[in-house]
Amino acid sequence: MSRTLAGVLAGLFVLAFACGAVAGIPDPDASTVALTDSTGTGMATCPLLDGETYSSVEITAKRTDLSPIEGIPYNSFFFLVTDGDLNFTNRGLAETNVNGKIWFDVDDAESFVGDATIEAHIYTVVLSVSELLYCNSYDINQDAGTARGGVGAQDFALFVSDYGTTARRSDFNHDGTVGAQDFALFVSHYGH
Repeated sequence: MSRTLAGVLAGLFVLAFACGAVAGIPDPDASTVALTDSTGTGMATCPLLDGETYSSVEITAKRTDLSPIEGIPYNSFFFLVTDGDLNFTNRGLAETNVNGKIWFDVDDAESFVGDATIEAHIYTVVLSVSELLYCNSYDINQDAGTARGGVGAQDFALFVSDYGTTARRSDFNHDGTVGAQDFALFVSHYGH
């Protein structure tokens, strides 16, 4: 085979690979990250670490033309979390499905209280959309700044003052209001 023919074939191979790679590059504006599997965007915990934890992250990879990207391996997804200490576990799919979707469970929900912003990366592409996860604790007053104090009388007083309002710190079922279901959840953790 002549050097010219080998060069042309090598060039065609590189071009074909580049075209294939470009077709699979996710668009940061068309792709999405969203919290799923919960009645609201949040989770709750307590000092015994047995609070309700619900939410997983659903990533949808799409091209600029809004077509889904199938076959992106799970280990090509990365997360940057600000104001929280979270880990993510692949839910079992080895790669994105035909709809461009893949799910990761949120682990270690007990390691922060408050707001955490989840930013998703596919390969080196940072998705334009990020998600806010709110984690509240049955230890409402956080015992003077400690993350894992006791759930006691001071927390109960704060809960009672929030009852009937939309205070997020006492909305343990994340339905938008502090009510009877939140009270039942709080009481089940009293004394922890």
